[in-house]
Amino acid sequence: MASEIFVWAYLPGDVEPTLCGRFEHGTSSTGHMGVFAYYKSYLQNPSAIAVDPIALPLRALQFSTTLSKGVFGALLDAMPESWGRHVIDTVQWRQDFPARYMLNTAGDAIGNLAFSQSSTEIPVRRLPIGVEDIGLAQAVLYDLDKHPELVFPEMVEWVWANTAMGGARPKLTVEKDGRLWLAKFPSRNDDANLPMAKLEAAMLDLARRCGINSAISQVVEGDGRHGDVLLVERFDRGPVDGRGMARRDAFLSARTLFECTGFRSDYSGSYVRLASELERYSCQSESDRAELFRRMVFNALISNTDDHDRNHGLVADDMPGTYRLSPAYDLLPQWRSTRQRGQAMAVGSNGAMATKENLLSECEAFGLTRRNAEEVHGQVAERVAANWRECLVAQGVADKGIALVEGCFSVVPDLMPGRKH
Repeated sequence: MASEIFVWAYLPGDVEPTLCGRFEHGTSSTGHMGVFAYYKSYLQNPSAIAVDPIALPLRALQFSTTLSKGVFGALLDAMPESWGRHVIDTVQWRQDFPARYMLNTAGDAIGNLAFSQSSTEIPVRRLPIGVEDIGLAQAVLYDLDKHPELVFPEMVEWVWANTAMGGARPKLTVEKDGRLWLAKFPSRNDDANLPMAKLEAAMLDLARRCGINSAISQVVEGDGRHGDVLLVERFDRGPVDGRGMARRDAFLSARTLFECTGFRSDYSGSYVRLASELERYSCQSESDRAELFRRMVFNALISNTDDHDRNHGLVADDMPGTYRLSPAYDLLPQWRSTRQRGQAMAVGSNGAMATKENLLSECEAFGLTRRNAEEVHGQVAERVAANWRECLVAQGVADKGIALVEGCFSVVPDLMPGRKH
């Protein structure tokens, strides 16, 4: 039996959604199938923008897909990942995939899309949690992760409304100083000597020192028992108005740009391919491709091997219907994988291996000459070496924590093991 979901979009500058189309999803013996069609009224709206400019252009057609379990890329981007699914499954376990995740995001997902069960039913929206309640929210999330059966249903629903963002770590959206922030909480599996909030804040700061446009962040105290919380400003949201509403900007992950066949933890793609997509879809493709190269080098130099295709994306630009590379986010050194460095996406002609030779091998795809690319690599390497420890100390990471990640910042080899000039 097919499920029917109505898709809404927050158009540029609007704080109220516009009904744009209908999505049907079903399963059969051959697999999953998704079908989407725009409403005529939306296609005639002069402010209309494509839900997915790649797979769902603004045309009076019926689109279908069997990729990603029958869910179009932009719709998949608007669905929660493992943590958000865990919370939703705790509250709304009866609904089928993907309806239970689409219909229970409460408008909190990344980007400008929202969903409802009826064309006359405006998608559910709940006000974000105030930062002053972040300690209580952390205690609820910790119990929900460890002992969900002991959490009062009303407390689950309180945090559930703000947990639609992707990723495996507990997180929710909070309001602070008239802006919306993604609060990222510690996991019970974290190393006590290395607070993740402080580590990620340090890496976002280090990225800025390396000339990278990284997301704004700050570390705040949590409930006093389970560690500090990282706040990352949501770059897909505008300022919050007097009604608690905010502008919502469209977002497309690199996975959507790649039209991948994987789902959940199945990632693929390459930086070179993403540079090619930026040339097609970014309104500032020259600077964005150069920025992407700098980020690729930076990720290799800090051993951030979790740089998969959901950790890159495009966000709507000021001109409606146009996109630009989003600020860098989710920057964390993976200190358990420094012996042989390899990125989550391919970086050059020799695949994902993080060597200087490989990082520079396809520099022309980023609009850079070999000389330009070597200069960028040298500059980023110099700034990482000179600043990584200072950034960690500035965030309050203790000596034991610094010792854990010190190996992440060693210079990447020039060549692959066994190769010679």
